[in-house]
Amino acid sequence: MFSKNRSILFFSFFILYIFQLEARLPNRVITEGPTRYFEFLFLYESKYAVEQREIYIHPLYSNYYNTEKAYYFRSYFYPIYYYHGTNYWKTWTFLYLFNGDEKYNRAEKSEGEFVLTPLFFWGYGNNEKEQFFSFFPIYGTIKDKLAWEEIHYVLFPLYSSWQYKNYKAYSILWPILMWGGDGYKRSDFRFFPLYSSKVHKGKYNHKTFLWPFFQWGSDGLDKKDPRSFFMFFPLYSQKLSKSGTMYAYSILYPISLIAWGKDEKNQSFDFKLLWILFQYSRAENPYIRRYVFFPFYVHYRFGNRELPYYKEMNFYLILWGNLKTESALIQSHYKFFLPLWYHYYRYYPQEQISTTSWKLWPIINYWNEDNAYGFRILSIWPFPDDYVEKNWGPLYSIVEYAKYENEDKYFSMFLRLFSLRWNHQYNDFNLFFAGFHYKNNPYEFEFSFLGGLVGFSKIVYSKKEQIPLYFYPKYAEILNENEKETKYYFHFLWFRI
Repeated sequence: MFSKNRSILFFSFFILYIFQLEARLPNRVITEGPTRYFEFLFLYESKYAVEQREIYIHPLYSNYYNTEKAYYFRSYFYPIYYYHGTNYWKTWTFLYLFNGDEKYNRAEKSEGEFVLTPLFFWGYGNNEKEQFFSFFPIYGTIKDKLAWEEIHYVLFPLYSSWQYKNYKAYSILWPILMWGGDGYKRSDFRFFPLYSSKVHKGKYNHKTFLWPFFQWGSDGLDKKDPRSFFMFFPLYSQKLSKSGTMYAYSILYPISLIAWGKDEKNQSFDFKLLWILFQYSRAENPYIRRYVFFPFYVHYRFGNRELPYYKEMNFYLILWGNLKTESALIQSHYKFFLPLWYHYYRYYPQEQISTTSWKLWPIINYWNEDNAYGFRILSIWPFPDDYVEKNWGPLYSIVEYAKYENEDKYFSMFLRLFSLRWNHQYNDFNLFFAGFHYKNNPYEFEFSFLGGLVGFSKIVYSKKEQIPLYFYPKYAEILNENEKETKYYFHFLWFRI
């Protein structure tokens, strides 16, 4: 009934941005089989498994690729620039100002966009609808943005036009002069701030005079119970239904010295006092509960726990709180005390994977994902972000430990000056110390210095397929010795000879 408080919404969106909710995409090598791992101090690491690879040059570059899912993620100085995608789509961003999206079909690239927010838009594709160009504010056309099919402008705000289906509007010196319509039911006119009219016959009729001081009109004219509104800004505003089953009043809008309202159809009631200091709202259809006693306590709930979608937020003194979400893509529960501590739990129903993470900033970060877990001391970045930890974490790591799905275990100290990686299941052992690397398992042996500047290695392959048998231990067990081949290599200047 009333516009939601912007301060609370901004803070809520900030929290939701920190704890981003989305369908799960892989972000590391996950396998039950053997992996080949290599690192050089805190500067470089790589990890290979069947159909997966992961490479980091900290913090300059990262590259993850999953052949089975046809998914890739690459970054340069994350989060300054990164992109990810599949065979069907790709999205990228640079400083969150330059953005691009591309979509593909099986035969050829079908459409894409290059965006420098908000100055430059370039759309390309196989048909005219997907092709557009914009160099704001000089000249341009933008398609399928801001809820319009097409937006056109020349020396904005000198001239602009926009359209959706049969509706088309024009503006000179936007927002001063505007007119538009569909030639049938819709008709709009504005001479700002003196007068404006926005009419859709049989649906709504809005007027303003000396905006924002006088505003009045009607909505829902095609419904059984249409509603009318009136505002004398900022002293008084009201909204009433014809039957009287819905009403809303506000004194000193939008500060809302006091505001109250009721809607019998939605079984809702709303009350505000002294702007954001006190708010009470409840509704049954949809189910909503909101209690605000600012800055001590904020509670918001949308939907019942029994429904397919449910969201709840609680803040105490703004910095301490929790968030809960249940949907078809994700079920999550976050707890935090900004910026010192956070804890989150996520469950992805489609993938049937659960993840947990907590951080005591800047001391320690811990993560747990089904059959894998690990921690790092220190953790400088105060907010949860897996890619920040992966790209920047080794540069300030004092101690690291991890155990992975395939029983790989990892331990390192002092910016990875010393580290171990071992796996008893596959009899694999790796030692890294100040640039020296020692590796030993039944199918591989290696020692090298300075990340492979000089060294020696041997690898056992299958003669027929010429594949390294370390990645296929069960296949190696059924081969005879004469079906295997051992190759020896000398390492010099980071090349194998």
